[in-house]
Amino acid sequence: MSSQMHNTFNHPAQSFSLQHEGSVLRGILVGLIPLGLLLLIVAISVLLTALARQLVASSGFFAQQQASVIVLIAGLVVALMVYIIAIVRTMRNISSWQRSGEDGQARAALLALGCTALVVLLPVVLAIVLPQNPAP
Repeated sequence: MSSQMHNTFNHPAQSFSLQHEGSVLRGILVGLIPLGLLLLIVAISVLLTALARQLVASSGFFAQQQASVIVLIAGLVVALMVYIIAIVRTMRNISSWQRSGEDGQARAALLALGCTALVVLLPVVLAIVLPQNPAP
């Protein structure tokens, strides 16, 4: 009889723990959506750039260069718009989670967004910090 009481008392705690871990994992995944979309658009832009270069290969180097620049600028604009929209939607989800009392999920999503910002800004920081010309 005591084993039945032991199981009934421990079961709610275990289910709460599993729900808490699942919500934290969901928060992390939602926070990483902007980074995933950004990586997807960058990969598509690079592939489209290679395709554009092959399509205008017979026209010469300057035509290839112009096609590459046009495709990369268009990809950059699309990536920027999608990234901003994804961040705004993620922040709306986080605020609704905070209002409904799901603080762990909101905290995990904010942490993932912070990691996303670091990954996006790291190449810029490296370009500023590292020397552009080799030392003599």
